[in-house]
Amino acid sequence: MLLPKSNSYVSGEFSVFDTLIKAGEESSFISLPYQLHTFLAQCLVEHLRDREIVNHVLALHFLHSAEKTGEQGNVLLKRTGDAALLLAGLFPERARRLHVSSRYFRLMGQAAYANLAVKFLVTGRPERGRFYDKVTTYFHLLERVLNAVRAQPKMLPYRQ
Repeated sequence: MLLPKSNSYVSGEFSVFDTLIKAGEESSFISLPYQLHTFLAQCLVEHLRDREIVNHVLALHFLHSAEKTGEQGNVLLKRTGDAALLLAGLFPERARRLHVSSRYFRLMGQAAYANLAVKFLVTGRPERGRFYDKVTTYFHLLERVLNAVRAQPKMLPYRQ
């Protein structure tokens, strides 16, 4: 585990998802870079109670992000990328229900994160830009780790 369960600076949810992602990495034989492992755990925590994520129309959110300026556009791009990642990794059957290719979520997520990377690069935040470029590049591995977690219910941590 990357973070101790008893760390008072780390939420219990983060610790649970950290453990879950570690198990997904082991099951899928993928070792994510530390930054991406942490990003994935934060993404899961951030959307833990977002019940509407399965109803997001990714293409519309992606288009709306172009209408927004500054941080509003950035937030919408990140939420679109996050939703696509979680749908691709945890709810891939949703693509069939929407009558779209199974690659739809991956392509939408990569497009959202790639646009976010460019926005950060051109607005003088190169470190964040390079990070989201890395998320774009590793999207398929993040997706596979989530798929591995989904495929192995015994990996789900239970609270006592």
